[in-house]
Amino acid sequence: MVAITASYLDELKLLPRLAFLCQIILTWKVCLWYMSLGISVTTQQTTFVSIVVSSLSASFALWLGKEAKTDRGGNINDK
Repeated sequence: MVAITASYLDELKLLPRLAFLCQIILTWKVCLWYMSLGISVTTQQTTFVSIVVSSLSASFALWLGKEAKTDRGGNINDK
């Protein structure tokens, strides 16, 4: 049996990836809900969708920035 250690799980980054996947699914559901409202959309609903979508964009940018700084066994500046 393979021993799964905490450092191995941290190396796979399962929890951040799972959290990001959940955020993508919830944003998709909010967008589908918003599109199903039709012409009866209020400014509060529009603001809510804008905040949800922009938070997904911001978290994606933070995640990409973190991934770029993560050591992957090589130096970025080596060419």
